[in-house]
Amino acid sequence: MFKSKARQIILAVAVVGLLIFLHWLGVLKPMEVIMNRGINPVMSLVYKTSSFIRIKYGEQTSKINLQEKVNELEEEVNKLMVKNAELSGLEAENKALREHLNFLSVKKYHYVMSNVISRTDLSDIGDRTETIIIDKGLIDGLYAGLPVLDSEGAVVGKIAEVKEDLAKVFLVNNKNCKLAATILNQQKTNGIAEGELGLTIKMNFIPQTENIKNGDIIVTSGLEKSIPRGLVIGKVSQINKESNELWQNATIEPMFDPNELIIVSVLLPLL
Repeated sequence: MFKSKARQIILAVAVVGLLIFLHWLGVLKPMEVIMNRGINPVMSLVYKTSSFIRIKYGEQTSKINLQEKVNELEEEVNKLMVKNAELSGLEAENKALREHLNFLSVKKYHYVMSNVISRTDLSDIGDRTETIIIDKGLIDGLYAGLPVLDSEGAVVGKIAEVKEDLAKVFLVNNKNCKLAATILNQQKTNGIAEGELGLTIKMNFIPQTENIKNGDIIVTSGLEKSIPRGLVIGKVSQINKESNELWQNATIEPMFDPNELIIVSVLLPLL
């Protein structure tokens, strides 16, 4: 058995040696050419197939890596957007605080500064804001009837209802908000300014003899308890006057955008 395997090995080595010798002499060249012609198409096909597989695999790997990168970038963008929104909110809040403090320190009013935490008319189809909720209440000394101001000192409304740590504010465009007002014209016309349709303010029952014009400023008259004189309510944007009527009325444009209220100040009566 062992001798048989040894003979087979010797024979194989001899055959390989002979083939190498014949190849070196060139005797096998015609046969090698024929074999190469038959093998080359197969080798070419194998090479093309392997190349195609390699390219497709590379493409799929690239797509996977690219999608992973896209997902990472999208996640980073979302984080940056959230951070930017937070910083923008803080910047707006700080700006409002500075404006409030500047106005209030100059006027030397007693006040409570409050954050607007919601609006109660979110379902309004006309996107009108007529009522807001602030985060101060009874424990802060607030009560119904106190005026509420924006950072520029314009009246935005009056306290309507108060709870321990919350208060409801009717804005000046709310029909339930009525303010004793004065037009800064020659006659210093007095009247009542009240909200109309959640959009503007109306001042009714102005005598026909009073001379008012567009752009006249409307301020609080000081005739209401707890509301000092001279707080700006708005300006006249339209005059409605009929020759056969005893009265005329004026449409007043508020001096603020209700949807931009972030922080407000509630004025307290002087001690």
